[in-house]
Amino acid sequence: MRFHIILFSLCTIWASVTFSEEQLKVAFGNALAPWVMPKSNDGIIIDIITESLKPAGYEISSVYYPYARRIISYRQGLVDVVSDINREVIEREDLHGYFSDIAYTYINYAIALKRKEYQFKKISDLEQYRLLSWQGATATLGSEYAEMAQNNPFYSEHYDQELQIKMLYLDRVDVIQLDMQIFRYFKSKVSQAGVINTQLEVDKFPLFGKNDCGFLFRSIEARDTFNKQLKRLRDSGRYDQIYAHYVSIARD
Repeated sequence: MRFHIILFSLCTIWASVTFSEEQLKVAFGNALAPWVMPKSNDGIIIDIITESLKPAGYEISSVYYPYARRIISYRQGLVDVVSDINREVIEREDLHGYFSDIAYTYINYAIALKRKEYQFKKISDLEQYRLLSWQGATATLGSEYAEMAQNNPFYSEHYDQELQIKMLYLDRVDVIQLDMQIFRYFKSKVSQAGVINTQLEVDKFPLFGKNDCGFLFRSIEARDTFNKQLKRLRDSGRYDQIYAHYVSIARD
């Protein structure tokens, strides 16, 4: 009987250690629908890492922080993985770890009502217009964008990206600047409320390029597993289905 008790205790300890090793705390920004949605604990980014690593035996524990705080939490060792990372951020913030393959891409556009017939060719063309962007854009989108914002007396930023959609369709601003997935999601949400007409056609100007992002892992084993499983997710078609799910609720 004593032998069985000891054996049971050892098994319990081993199981506890195994579980601890398989659980990954992942730092996400606290609001970026449809990429990250804390209230429902899902979104494109969360689904990508969860569905990549869950079949390999990892349990993802999502931790939500104000956007800048997610990097601080990783540096302090509070989480095992940090999202929304690229090599430029890793170098600038002097972060240490193992960077994944590119897992998703933001594509920002300048968006204006079509009837205004704007013909934007470069970022500096936006200087004389009422431009509403997302909070932190001037610190993120490079020197050309920051110079435009500094020279534009009508430039402003706001944390609420749903407000950007409302202000555009109410003609309170001339241009908004945001990621296309975010635009589609909040346009659908505003449209469903039935108060603001979002049926007006818009022009979309791809002035800002793409922002390829991935995850920074503290563990090389977890990073390598993620890369392998991410490829399987793409090859199986499930990766595209994740995007389609969120686009389907926010389609133009």
